[in-house]
Amino acid sequence: MLSSMLSALPLLAILAGSASALDASSMRARSVYQVVTDRFALSNDSTTTACSTSARQYCGGTWKGIQSKLDYIQGMGFDTVWISPVVSNIGGTTGEGQSYHGYWSLDVSQLNSNFGAEADLKSLISALHSRGMYIMVDVVINHVAATSNSDFQTSSSYGPFSVQDDFHPFCWITDYSNQTNVEQCWLGDTSVALPDLNTESTTVVNYWTNWISQLVSNYTIDAIRIDTAKHIRADFWPGFTAAANVFNVAEILDGDPAYVGPYQKNATLNPFNYPAYYPIIRAFNQTGTSFTELSTMVSSIKSDFSDPTLLGGFTNNADNPRFENYTSDSGNICPRAHPRLAARLRLAARLRLVARILAHARTQLIMNAHTYSIVTDGIPYVYYGSEAGFKGGNDPDNREALWLSGYNTSSTMYGFFKRLNAARQAAGNSSSSFYTTQMNVSSLSTTELLISKPPLISVLSNRGASSSTSTNLTIPSSASSWSSGTTVIDAVSCNTFAVGSDGSLSIGITNGQPRVLIDNSKKGSLCSASTTTTGGSSSSSKSAGTITVEGWSKGWVGMGVAGVLGAAVMVFELGML
Repeated sequence: MLSSMLSALPLLAILAGSASALDASSMRARSVYQVVTDRFALSNDSTTTACSTSARQYCGGTWKGIQSKLDYIQGMGFDTVWISPVVSNIGGTTGEGQSYHGYWSLDVSQLNSNFGAEADLKSLISALHSRGMYIMVDVVINHVAATSNSDFQTSSSYGPFSVQDDFHPFCWITDYSNQTNVEQCWLGDTSVALPDLNTESTTVVNYWTNWISQLVSNYTIDAIRIDTAKHIRADFWPGFTAAANVFNVAEILDGDPAYVGPYQKNATLNPFNYPAYYPIIRAFNQTGTSFTELSTMVSSIKSDFSDPTLLGGFTNNADNPRFENYTSDSGNICPRAHPRLAARLRLAARLRLVARILAHARTQLIMNAHTYSIVTDGIPYVYYGSEAGFKGGNDPDNREALWLSGYNTSSTMYGFFKRLNAARQAAGNSSSSFYTTQMNVSSLSTTELLISKPPLISVLSNRGASSSTSTNLTIPSSASSWSSGTTVIDAVSCNTFAVGSDGSLSIGITNGQPRVLIDNSKKGSLCSASTTTTGGSSSSSKSAGTITVEGWSKGWVGMGVAGVLGAAVMVFELGML
């Protein structure tokens, strides 16, 4: 019989602050920043303490450390912080490393002391609320963790789950087309098994509903993220989410909208948008890929989900390789055919310019992919380190220590996220229906995608920075509510453009940079200075993080800046510098 350990869950007084628990309506306007608690910030504010991702060990990040960096997070325009699970985890070092990530639960009635004391968690949440910010806590309901598998025997160490009937009998998941196998067999491996809790048991169900209610109320949690949700029967979730009584976002790791959609329609969960994630990756991880798959998926999502505006949009997270890991934006110019160019590039390398050019070239596809998740239907979730240029691959490489980046608030991507969040907020402030009105997606060209979600109009490109051409495209008046002569501002470059007499807008796409446009009179805090043009290509804005390399655009075998960028990438990759 399940032990009654609810009283062991630390009780906190209601925390003061201006923020309050989030429901679906208020969550739509949020922008979420995900941290791996152990890897985000240290209590002593160090930026030099070593942390090896491959070792898979605790590196020392804490709740106190997160609190010390709230200016950094809020400065990018994020208002909600998603932290790792807070409960105690198994100790020691296993064949898969340590439980630094927080997903190997031991006793869910106790906090993880590696992340700090109860007072530290309380202080973090209070600090967030005092800023008008929100806390999202990750919860793992499906399983606990153990270093044994077929011979697993529970004990009092597992707190409330101390008898064998609290678990499904041992079996590995072997058939993902068999939903019973998915829901009642175990995740993990022979190094670390994840004993599957018996969520068919009334006793287990009652414990979880009481547990989540107390966790939320005692710690004034604003929203929850639910791990491995598809591994629990769908009809478990309505009672659980009702007990939580705050917004939830759920991991249902599957790319089929027909499979994921019913979890929103019938199980009261708001899934991460994995059906869109995979087409996004394929659309932007190389230049010139067709947008057909992504456009088709948008239509499928509209029909298979009850409300796409509540889905979690993302490009990176702790479970998948960072998009930056497999993105290439290389050109097609061979330096051997241009010895003068190769000589100049070798000189530039000695002047440390090529590194800047290469970073700029790769950044364009990366910017476009991240832009999609922020300007489309749903709630944006950005994984820590995306602003720092991290490019780790599969777990554990994608769980880098952010303190080693120095928390640079002057980087191109930090400013980029700040401006996109400001644009999204400005759109919501100027139109009460912005967050609930579903977008329309269409092609402007073979390499440009138009996203119409008035008052925000976006053009995404996968032509890449290495493209040797730029082009002018026309956004038709039917895509926006702009009238003749309206001045619109681009959140990416901070340049402004004048709408034509027929309500359409001619705009240049140069080096594959995305455009995120809003009526300049509605921009709010977006961009402090801008340059107005009448259409076509706009001038560069250094304040927006664009790289300018004087003298490189003329006299270089007629290729222009974009061609030079492409050649620079290829020269670097061939080891010729």
